[in-house]
Amino acid sequence: MQNLEKLLEKLNQKLEYNNQLNYQILMSNIITNLDIDKKDKQILLLLLQNRDRNFIRINDNEEIYENITSYLKLFKPLALPLEKLIRVGGKNDGGYVMHQFNGGGGDCVKALSLGVSDYSPWDLEMAQKGFKVIEYDGSIEKGPYNHPNITFYKKFIGTNDDENTITLLQVLKDNNLDEKLPNILQCDIENHEWDMLESVDISLLSKYFSQIIFEFHGLNPEEKDGAQKRLRLLQKINEYFAPIHTHLNNHGKIFYSKGLFWSTTAEVSYLRKNDAKDYENTYRKSGNLIKLDSVTFLSNPEIPLRFI
Repeated sequence: MQNLEKLLEKLNQKLEYNNQLNYQILMSNIITNLDIDKKDKQILLLLLQNRDRNFIRINDNEEIYENITSYLKLFKPLALPLEKLIRVGGKNDGGYVMHQFNGGGGDCVKALSLGVSDYSPWDLEMAQKGFKVIEYDGSIEKGPYNHPNITFYKKFIGTNDDENTITLLQVLKDNNLDEKLPNILQCDIENHEWDMLESVDISLLSKYFSQIIFEFHGLNPEEKDGAQKRLRLLQKINEYFAPIHTHLNNHGKIFYSKGLFWSTTAEVSYLRKNDAKDYENTYRKSGNLIKLDSVTFLSNPEIPLRFI
């Protein structure tokens, strides 16, 4: 019986490897024969090097292109001077570009971190800068850092309050955020952000936070109902906040449609509209800021970000 199980396991491994090879050959041929910009073709081919992390989709259907352009319009960042931006959390995954700030200091300014792992460099650096960092995540037993400015709660962010989950509304109540202070929210909860946003009055975020940072997941332009829901919630965020930085994660399902690259995961930093008045009506035409942006995964090339 054990020998049969081992044989089946080996056969499944060979079948998976064969499927990967067939996919590589198919996509390489498709990309090579596309009538597109030479540099774009090179990037798409390079992304195929890391097959276990990347799945390339070439889709020029009008509805898909429209969904991608709708996302890009909502994520188009204000053209802040580069000296007004700062990267917190180091390079690669876990770091984010933000608006410059003076630090937490003794004013009890709080940084709310929703979604934590064994490596959360943004949290640690914010704590070192003087912010009171409050972490929530139910997937790990304890916070990754022992720092006096960091408090960890073993709970998932959800749409109801129970033993394992807590709503964002309850989080705001429990932590007594002072709305007069420039608190900051960072959220990376693996596609649960959409239900969280749908269950809360988004105007509350602008009441308590001067900046919010999201790693958005599930931005698949081929999902008709899903795209409509996500676009509606993003429009709601834009009523109260202005995007100041956008970066596409260079792994996962990556799309290319009529000269536009897209990823189902994107990091977006926002500044409260009242705080962004000095930068109104000037927008970036492309992303990937030198010395600020960094590839999420070193094994993959950066994905060009082009705004409409």
